[in-house]
Amino acid sequence: MLAAAEAVGYPVVLKTAAPAITHKSEARGVLLGLRGPAELAAAYAGLSARLGPDVHVCATVPAGTELALGVARDPDLGPLIVVGAGGILVETLADRAVALPPVDRPTAREMLAELRVARLLAGVRGAPPADLGAVVRAITGLSELALDLGDGLAALDVNPLICGPDGATAVDVLAIGSAG
Repeated sequence: MLAAAEAVGYPVVLKTAAPAITHKSEARGVLLGLRGPAELAAAYAGLSARLGPDVHVCATVPAGTELALGVARDPDLGPLIVVGAGGILVETLADRAVALPPVDRPTAREMLAELRVARLLAGVRGAPPADLGAVVRAITGLSELALDLGDGLAALDVNPLICGPDGATAVDVLAIGSAG
């Protein structure tokens, strides 16, 4: 764990890797901004006592607008690509756009423009705009993945995708395969 932190560089994020915990933040399973080996060791002691010893040590991602990207399976239509406000805003705002794959670049841009959080992506109150090209590539890449995996994928959730001026980074992903 300490070697991983040294490899990615401090400050780091410590996350539970317990397989039964799908919503890490709700379980208080994500600890941000750990600045050195002593902080990391103390955080691990508390986290492992509560949620078990399996963890991920991750690099800290600069702040940005949080989106959620997903693949949901409709019984009649097949896979749907969903883009919306991410992080804790997923349930709070219910701000989302949906399209059938394949989603090309113009469609991805249209999906983003439909969102209420589009203004945040454009930069507000002095914040720099997000790299929309990177966000569009994430959406179209997810669409390609959904088509490639076909019926083998029941659902996929990227939340949050942190979108900033230097790119878009998926910081948590949950994939659910289809039974059978």
